[in-house]
Amino acid sequence: MKTLARLLFIAVLAAGLTTGLFANGLNLNGNGSKANAMGGAFVGLANDFSAAYWNPAGLAQMTKASFSLYGADILPFGTYQFELAGVDAKSTFKHYLIPGLGYFQPLGDRIVVGLYLSAPSGAGATWDGTDLAALSGGMPFLWSSMLGIFTASPSIAVKVTDQIMLGATLDINYGMLKMDQPFALGQYSENLKGLAVGGTFGVLVKPVKQFSFGVTYKLPFTAKLKGDVDIPNAVALPGVTAATDTGTRQATWPMWLAGGIAIKPIDQLTITADIQYTNWKKLQTIPIAFEDPAWETYFGDGGAYDQVYELLWKDTTQFRVGAEYMVTDSFAVRAGYYFDPSPGPIATQNILLPEFKYNWLTFGIGYQSETFVLDASIEYGTGADINVPLGEGVMPGLHGMKIWAPSLSFTYKF
Repeated sequence: MKTLARLLFIAVLAAGLTTGLFANGLNLNGNGSKANAMGGAFVGLANDFSAAYWNPAGLAQMTKASFSLYGADILPFGTYQFELAGVDAKSTFKHYLIPGLGYFQPLGDRIVVGLYLSAPSGAGATWDGTDLAALSGGMPFLWSSMLGIFTASPSIAVKVTDQIMLGATLDINYGMLKMDQPFALGQYSENLKGLAVGGTFGVLVKPVKQFSFGVTYKLPFTAKLKGDVDIPNAVALPGVTAATDTGTRQATWPMWLAGGIAIKPIDQLTITADIQYTNWKKLQTIPIAFEDPAWETYFGDGGAYDQVYELLWKDTTQFRVGAEYMVTDSFAVRAGYYFDPSPGPIATQNILLPEFKYNWLTFGIGYQSETFVLDASIEYGTGADINVPLGEGVMPGLHGMKIWAPSLSFTYKF
């Protein structure tokens, strides 16, 4: 009964933390301050609560019931210059908070169960319409976007032997898509939401104390997002009688496959390395359909004012490395690096769903005692500037992006 009560408490508390989750994730895929500080090279180590994201098999290493809180603050700094139109814009500065919340309970010596709630991934941006007025006939329209998911993951991990662990999560995903942008008829806005179910499977093998390796597979899933679409000037078209209609988009979240190792050359030092593959090719377009036949004729796929989002993304592979050094039995310092290539071509690069080739540097510290663990990290990602020549893309000009992402994790052991 105590375990059930704690799980219910986690679910209720999470509901109060999810408002405004997905404003600008910019596809910063990761979770847990310890893992973040080690460059996200955590699949082969997975020895804290964030294993529910990186490799659920690692949860089997827990020997005590624990409650964990995680929070990251995403600080993106985007730039866009288009000299021909006299545009020199910067994205609006905002704090975008990404939480995580979990409870895990060993059942005997071999099984660990739990629940983890997180915001694992997203993309988007917000801009000052005044800076971009030259692109829309001098009018300061709204320019903002958000595409993201919030995930509830009931988890189980089993220690098959002292060397082999297996784990799985059922990922219940709540998807959100918000978009404000100008187009041929003026302002366009949509606010869509929906549910989808996926899963994560992992294996962790630790043949000796000094070495372990792991593999994780996340299932792809398709989310049907439904909600209001607003076009104030739509009523100017023949046959259109309302400025708002119900729109439905289908967005496919990709398969993710990762492998990693962890090596301890000396007792105080752990070195990790991961290769992580994402099947972004599944996200070629995000189509839309409308309930009103007139809206579908004008704004659906193939219509005169087609609102299908064309991405044309390709598969990507991330390379991640990290290290942890125990200065004392309680205090650790960590660092890492990872390379995150852009899934999108120049032709579809735009300021509302920006995608860059990132190099990330990470650093962090941690303190642990018998009853609690406190970890902190800071990540800095610099995206290589993208110059889209006139006539070769939907948004010509020079695009730039840099991101700071501090995070903090706390775990209490019962």
